[in-house]
Amino acid sequence: MPPRCPQQNLDAENYSEDCLFLNIFAPKRVDGKLLPVMVLLYSETWLRGGATLPCQELASEGVVVITVNYRLHLLSLFTLNSVAARGNLALLDQYLALLWTRENIAAFGGDPNAITLVGHSAGADCVLHHIVSPRSAGLFHRAIIMSPRNVWRAVDKELNINASEVERISRAIAKALDCSGKTDRDILYCMRSRSVTDIVSATLNSTWLNNLQPISDNFLPDAEQYLPVSVAEALTSSKMSNIQLDILMGTTNLEAINSHDHYYEDLMKEGPQRIFEYATTKAIPETLRLLSLQEEALSMLIQAIRWEFWGAQTRNEVEKETIAAVEGLARMETSARWGAGGALLAARLARRAMRIYVYRFTQSSQVDIQGRHFNFTGAVHGADLIALLGDALMLQIARRPATDSEKRISSIFRKYIANFVRFGYPDANDGWERYKVGNAYVQEIREGLSNDHNSLSASRDVAFWLKYLPNLSNLLNSREHSEQFTTEKDESRLRGGMVAMSAVSVVLLLLLCAAAVLLYWRRTHRFSLHDDIMNHH
Repeated sequence: MPPRCPQQNLDAENYSEDCLFLNIFAPKRVDGKLLPVMVLLYSETWLRGGATLPCQELASEGVVVITVNYRLHLLSLFTLNSVAARGNLALLDQYLALLWTRENIAAFGGDPNAITLVGHSAGADCVLHHIVSPRSAGLFHRAIIMSPRNVWRAVDKELNINASEVERISRAIAKALDCSGKTDRDILYCMRSRSVTDIVSATLNSTWLNNLQPISDNFLPDAEQYLPVSVAEALTSSKMSNIQLDILMGTTNLEAINSHDHYYEDLMKEGPQRIFEYATTKAIPETLRLLSLQEEALSMLIQAIRWEFWGAQTRNEVEKETIAAVEGLARMETSARWGAGGALLAARLARRAMRIYVYRFTQSSQVDIQGRHFNFTGAVHGADLIALLGDALMLQIARRPATDSEKRISSIFRKYIANFVRFGYPDANDGWERYKVGNAYVQEIREGLSNDHNSLSASRDVAFWLKYLPNLSNLLNSREHSEQFTTEKDESRLRGGMVAMSAVSVVLLLLLCAAAVLLYWRRTHRFSLHDDIMNHH
């Protein structure tokens, strides 16, 4: 395999600045016909990843598979908001790879008129950017979005990092490397003289990493722009043309457990009490802010969320089992960020794309993408990629062959993907329905399920986060304002006390009703997915 592009953990990687390579996995052709092509983009974050994935088993399904190396970290995202340093270089590397594929893949047995762009994690975010870029139109014909990293940034433009912020970070890093020239070209010339190790170290030692993202490059001349607007703006703009693509997208049901995010690993070491403290003081409030829910009702909403994801068990009962506490936290974050957010993204794509299909991968994980062993009852981040690439990837990351169960789910999932690449739909028997306005069908992927198994957990995610909690928040917030108005008019302390007692009683009654409604929903699972996602603003 060629060297990776410079990134995090440089000492542990075979890396080089001369890293822009393609790997091509091509099966033998039997009848001389050109085969469909998959261009696979893989990076877990914008800071690390590469083209070292083994794709020979995927190619055995009768497709030509290409993996792409592209620039990462500051070498990709550095911008001065000018022609001298434009940013978005990872996307431009991928764009050139798509151009090369269209012009040359026939020599390797691939059909240039049947190219599917596939991305996992930050690679899936890249696919979303290419879908909305006017420059990439016609370079690929189908798209597969696997476990995107920043779903909510694709549906809420207020969450996007603007170009000015990334420019500010870039200039601050340049200054830290003593590159403060008079002009942008002076700064860029100086940065090019610094070693890769110094550049990566300067960035890692900062608090800027989470805000290094692709940006809208509308500061460039029109002919030079690759992303005139963000994904979120493009998908809601009346000016954007319909997307002439078939799209397949999906996530795992424990997506939040990502081997490259260390806080779950740290929480596992600290035990259940710390997990609940983290959930109550940080994870749940951050999630509520993500969904723009009223913070005035925070304590009540936290109780509703704990009931949903940790059940009716007492705190002491749950704390006996660290795994259960961690899994509850992961399900909560996954449900809100990828479940509800993914439903909104799928609904917006469904309005514009030719066809869209959605999956939820729920087969229990035995290892993660780094080969570490787990004992969860769900599928962690990367489980769908491991299933797609099968035994070859398992040998690479876990140093063991896949189990019989892992081989079976891999075969099932690969068949779905190969069908989509060939025909534009994953199931030749029509069991897996399209995701449409009025029929938000999500196929659950797990061993032993039929090919027409609609995921009930996907419906619950939407109902809980986009309907139930907003309604509860509005009720509690309305009651609080009513109480404030009443007590300000009271002249009698006794009367004020009676009003306060009544208010407490009403709030407790609301909480009891909310718990009853939630319990009913947990038992029936009958939710109106379409109404919830279409009415969410």
